[in-house]
Amino acid sequence: MSILIADDDKGPQWEIDELYGRKDELDLLNKLSDEKASSCVLIQGAMGSGKTTLLRSLPWEDKNWVYVEGKFEKDLSTEPYSALIRVLDRLVEIWLENNKAAPVCQMSNFRQLLEDDIDLLKGIVPGMFRIVGRVAREIKYTKMTSLKNLTQSYEKHQVTEEKVGAESVAIANAFLRLFKFLSSSRPIVLFLDDIHYADSNSMEIVELIAHNNAYNPIEHSGCTLLALSYNHDLIAENNFANTTVESIKAFEKGVHFIELEDLDVDSLNELVASAIGSRAETTLPLSKVIHKKTAGNPFAVFQFLRYVRTKEFFTFSSMTFSWQWGDVEKLDEYGRVSDNVAEMLATSMEKLCISSRIVLKVSSCLGKVIPIDVLVEYFSTKYQEEDDGHLSCPEVLGIHEHGLDSLLLEATKAGILVKSMTQGAYVWANDRLQEVAYSFVPVDYRPTLHQRLGQLLWRLGLENNEEWMIFMAANQMNKYACLSQGVCALGNEVAQLNLQAAKLSLDKAALYPALELLEKAENHMETSNKWVDNYDLTLDLMINMAETKFQIGQTEDAISIANLIIDNAKSLNDQFRAQIVRLQGCVSGRDRDYAKGVEKTLELLKLYGEKHPKKLYPGQKCVEEVKLKKLLPGGELEGLLELPDMVDETALAIQNLLINHLVSYAGLSQQYKTLGWFASVRALKHACKFGLSPITNQAVLGIAMHMRLEGHYKEASKYADFAIQMLERFPRKPGSNHGYVRVGATTTVFGAVRSFNNCLNELIEGRADLLRAGRTKDAVNISLAYASVYIAVGLPLAPLEADLQLYQQDAVQFGSPYTVQQVFLFFRQAILNLCQTEVKNPTLLVGEVMDQEKELEKVEGHGRKMTLRDINTYRLMLSCIFDDWDTAELVLDGLEEWVDSQEAFIFRLHARRCYMGLAGFALSRVCKNSKKRKKFLSIGKKMLKFFTTDMKYGSVNAYPIVSMLEAEESPSKEKYDKAIKTCARLGLVHHEAYMCERAARFFVEKGDDNWSEFYFGQAIVLYGEWGAMGKAETLTEENSRLLSRSSLRESVNTSLQGRSRYSSKELDQLRVIDWQRFSIGSNE
Repeated sequence: MSILIADDDKGPQWEIDELYGRKDELDLLNKLSDEKASSCVLIQGAMGSGKTTLLRSLPWEDKNWVYVEGKFEKDLSTEPYSALIRVLDRLVEIWLENNKAAPVCQMSNFRQLLEDDIDLLKGIVPGMFRIVGRVAREIKYTKMTSLKNLTQSYEKHQVTEEKVGAESVAIANAFLRLFKFLSSSRPIVLFLDDIHYADSNSMEIVELIAHNNAYNPIEHSGCTLLALSYNHDLIAENNFANTTVESIKAFEKGVHFIELEDLDVDSLNELVASAIGSRAETTLPLSKVIHKKTAGNPFAVFQFLRYVRTKEFFTFSSMTFSWQWGDVEKLDEYGRVSDNVAEMLATSMEKLCISSRIVLKVSSCLGKVIPIDVLVEYFSTKYQEEDDGHLSCPEVLGIHEHGLDSLLLEATKAGILVKSMTQGAYVWANDRLQEVAYSFVPVDYRPTLHQRLGQLLWRLGLENNEEWMIFMAANQMNKYACLSQGVCALGNEVAQLNLQAAKLSLDKAALYPALELLEKAENHMETSNKWVDNYDLTLDLMINMAETKFQIGQTEDAISIANLIIDNAKSLNDQFRAQIVRLQGCVSGRDRDYAKGVEKTLELLKLYGEKHPKKLYPGQKCVEEVKLKKLLPGGELEGLLELPDMVDETALAIQNLLINHLVSYAGLSQQYKTLGWFASVRALKHACKFGLSPITNQAVLGIAMHMRLEGHYKEASKYADFAIQMLERFPRKPGSNHGYVRVGATTTVFGAVRSFNNCLNELIEGRADLLRAGRTKDAVNISLAYASVYIAVGLPLAPLEADLQLYQQDAVQFGSPYTVQQVFLFFRQAILNLCQTEVKNPTLLVGEVMDQEKELEKVEGHGRKMTLRDINTYRLMLSCIFDDWDTAELVLDGLEEWVDSQEAFIFRLHARRCYMGLAGFALSRVCKNSKKRKKFLSIGKKMLKFFTTDMKYGSVNAYPIVSMLEAEESPSKEKYDKAIKTCARLGLVHHEAYMCERAARFFVEKGDDNWSEFYFGQAIVLYGEWGAMGKAETLTEENSRLLSRSSLRESVNTSLQGRSRYSSKELDQLRVIDWQRFSIGSNE
C-alpha cells in the first residue's frame, strides 16, 4: 500500500509504501490474518494517529480475506446502524460477485437465510435486498413503505393499534446470522471506524459479533476479524460505545488491544527519508524539527510536509534528481501544526479554483462521503448574489456530475479528499480536514447553508425513498436551529421532520436515537396551544414519546406523558395507546401485580361500554357459549375464517384490551382466572360482529386453554389446532403472533395430549420462530418451558446447564423481567447441586450461581410470591432426590397454598404436582406429628387424583407419574417394579433412578440387604447416567456397607445404554389405552 503525501508541479510526488513506527501492530495483524481465526481488535488512538491507515495497509486480499470498512459519523449519530448498513451492502455485493458460479444449494441457502430474516431486515438494509434482487429475483421481497406515506402519517394512523415490532436484539441476531453466513466462504475483516459516534443498536450488534468470535469460533461459523477504532476521550462521552468496549475487553479470549502512540523521532525520520528519497542520517536534523512541530502525529506530519513544500522550503534539483531543503532553523518560523491546520489547509485550498473551494465548503456539511447527487441538486437552484464566494458562485450554477467530478479530483490532488477504490466515491482524507473546511464557511452564512441543505435533503429523501437523507435532513435543520440566534424552535414543519426520522428509528427498534429525535421535535413545536392548533401532530409525537420512554425503562416519565395525553385527547380512541402505557406500568417492575392489571383493564373496557363481571354466575358459561354459537357463521368455529378483517378502531381497541391484556393478566393472577375464558369468548363475539383481527386466534387459544383446564382435552386440542390454522389469514411480520400462538398451544394445550418428547421439538422450533419475529422476551419464556420439559423427560443434565447459561444471558440482554431471569438461576443452581460432588447442603439453592435469600430480597409483592413458589418447587425436587425429609416438610408447607392451583402452563404444573405428591406420601410415613402426617397424606392423594384424572382425560405423560405415586402411597415390591419398568420403557431415567432408590429404602426398612443392595446399585448407575453425579456419590457413600460386594461399572439396565434422547414411541402407544377404566382416585 502506498500513501500519497504531496503531488504538485514542484517535483516528483511524495509517497511512502510502508508504515513506520507500527511494527508491533502490523505483526499482530499479520499474525491474526495468517491464523485465519475469529478475533476482535480494539484500536485506540488520537485523531490522525493512523487507525484507518493501519488496517488498510495489510494485503488482506492477497491472504484471501474480504476487507470491508464502515465509519460512524457525528452528523449521522441519530441514524441507527449507519456504518453497518453500508458494510453489509458492500459484503453482499462481494459475496454475490464471488459466488456467481456457486452451486445451486449455496445460493439456495442464501435465499433461505434472507427469507427467514426479511421481515426483520428489509426496512433496515433495503439496499442489500435490492442488490440481491438483481441476482435472485425469486426472493419474496416486498418493497418497503414509501417515505412519502410517513410524511403525514399522524393524520391517518390507527391510534388504537398497540405498538408492536421487532426488538433490537432480534435484529442484532439477524445481522449476526448474515455476517456468519457471508464469512462462511471467505474470512471477513470487518473494520468499524470511530465507534465513539455509534448508536446503541449498532453497539449491540458489535458486541454480539465480538462475543461470537470469542466463544463460537470457526467450528460454528465463518472466520471474522472484527476491528474497532475509537478515540479515548470521545468514547467516554458515549455510554453505549464505552460499555461495549469494556464488555469486549472482559472476554476471556480472542480480544487484542492496540494503542497507537505518536511516532518517535527515529520512526518519523524513517518516514521523511523514505518520502523525499534521502538517507536517514541526512534527514535526521530536519526530522527533529518536524517532530517538535507535529509531536509525531502522522496526520500532522503529512500536513506539515505538504505545507512547507508549497512554501518552497523544499526544492527539487533537476541536476541531481534529488530534493534539497533550506535551513532547518527556519522551520521555527512556522507554528505548531496542531495550531495551524486551518492555515495549512487554507494554503492548499488557495491553489484551488473558486468552484472547488465552494464545493468543499458545502460538502463539509454532508458527511464523510461526498454525495455528488445532492450537490448537483444543491447547485441547480437559483443563484443568489449574496452567496457569491461563500455558498455558491456563477461557475457552479447548474453543474452536472462530470463537472463536479473534475472539481473534486482537483481537491484530491491537493490531499484534501481521496477517492475510494471500493465505493468509487470521494471521501474526506481526514475528519480534521472536513472540520477545517467547514470552518471556512463564514459564521453568518452557516444557518442559511444548513437550512437549504435540510430542506433539499428532506425533499430528495421523500422523492427517492432514501432514509439516510431524512436523518441527514433532520440533522441539518437541528443545526440550523442551534446556530440561529434566539431561534430554538423552528415550528411544526421541522418538528414533523424530526418525528418522521424518529419513526424510522423506531421501525428499526432503535429506541435511543428515536428518543433524541422526538425530544428535538418537541422543542421545535410551537408551544402555545399546541393541543388546540396542532392536535394531530402533538398527539402522534407525545404517544411515541411515552411508548419509547416506557420501553427504555423510564416508566415514571412515560406514565406522566401518558397522563398528559389522556387529559388532552379528544376521543377515547385517541387516548388508547396512552392508556396502554399506564396499564403496562401496573404489571412491570419488581411487583408484577396482575390482579391490578385485570382491574385496570376492566375499567378501560367500561369506558368503551364493555361491562365485564369480576366473577361468573352459575350457568353463565353455558349462556355465553350458546350466544357465541349463534353468532358464528354456520354455527361452527370454522365460520370465523369467513369473516372480513376488522377495521373499526373502537372494535380493535376492545379486541386488544380483551386479548392482549385481560386474557393475559387473568391467566397469570390467582384471583381472576375465570375471567380469561370470559374475555376470550367476548373477543370472539366481537369478531363475529366486526371481523377478524390478527390477534383473534389468541382468543380461540384462550378458550382451548380453559377447555383443557376443565378436562375437555379432545375439544381443547381441536380449538388449539384451529388457532394455528387461523395464523395463515395474516402475513408474518416483525412482532406478529405466529410463533406466540404456536408455542402457546404447546405450553397450554398440546402438553396435555401429546408426549413431552414431541413438545420438546415444538418448543425448540417455536423459540426460533419467535426470534425471527423479533419477540425476544417471549422466546426467553419459551426457553424456560423447554428447560422444564427437558428435565421432565430425564435427558442428561450437563448439556441443559450449558444451554441455561446462554438462555440466562439472553434474558438479561433481551430485558426480560427480573422474576423471569431468576428462574434461570433456580434451574442452574438445582442442576449444579445434583451434579457437583461436594455440595454442603444440596437442598438449598445456594452456590456459585445464586443465593436464594438474596434473590428473594430483590423482589416484592406478587413478584416475590412467585419467586418464593419457584424456589420452593426446586427445593422440593432436591429434597425428594436427596432424601432430606426435614427440608421437604418445611418446603411443602410453603407450597400448601398451591395445592389446588390450576395453571395454564402445563410443564411447570406437572413438575410441581409430581414432587408434591412424592413428598406428600413420603412425609405421611416419616413425619413425627400425626396431624401433619394426615395433611401430607391428603396432599399426596390430591396429587395422585390430579394425575389419574389427567390420564382419564387423555394425558399420555401422567401414566408414569401415577405409577410412581401409587408405589409411594402403598409401597410394595410389585408396585415399585411396575413404576421402575414404566419409567424405563419411557426413558425417564431420573424417575427410574428415584424409584429404584425408594425401593431400596423400602427393603432397608424390612432388613432385606439383598434387594436393597440390588436397587441401590441400579439407582446409583441411573443417577450417574442422568448426570447427577453428586447424588450418585452421596448414595454410594451412605450405603458403602451394602454396596461393598457390588460392581457399579456396568448399568444394570442395558435398555438405556447409549441413549441420547428417548423415543416417544412408548408414549404414543399409550394413546390407544382406554383411560375410562381409571376411576378418579383409583390406586390400581
